[in-house]
Amino acid sequence: MITEQLIKKKFISDTLRRDIGEIYGEQVDTLRRAFTNPRARDMASFLSRRPFTAAGDGLSPVYRMSVRAYLRLLDIRYSNEPSGPLRRTALYNRVVWGKLYRETLPTLRYGLTEDLKREIGGKLRGESR
Repeated sequence: MITEQLIKKKFISDTLRRDIGEIYGEQVDTLRRAFTNPRARDMASFLSRRPFTAAGDGLSPVYRMSVRAYLRLLDIRYSNEPSGPLRRTALYNRVVWGKLYRETLPTLRYGLTEDLKREIGGKLRGESR
């Protein structure tokens, strides 16, 4: 039986997976475009595997994103420069918090419309559209 709770969980899971994938994609693109050192290339390779897990069930699943300290250190290092090509590099804060607060949270709050509930319910039942 497809319940309202199951539809909500599917919506939340799909939204988080989509947006976290976009965060990782933006970070990989930035690392490959802006940096040439081997460590940054290794970081891009790691992030391209999308190290994201969802665990737990019930009302409070746990979502985990793996972020290496080196990525955060690169972000701190280049965001404090007064000028230069890497000044506005979207590595961590700009891409992670921008995506989560400007897109993901509003989608989770207001995006589950009745039409979307019907569509998700149909997919869960195996109905094709």
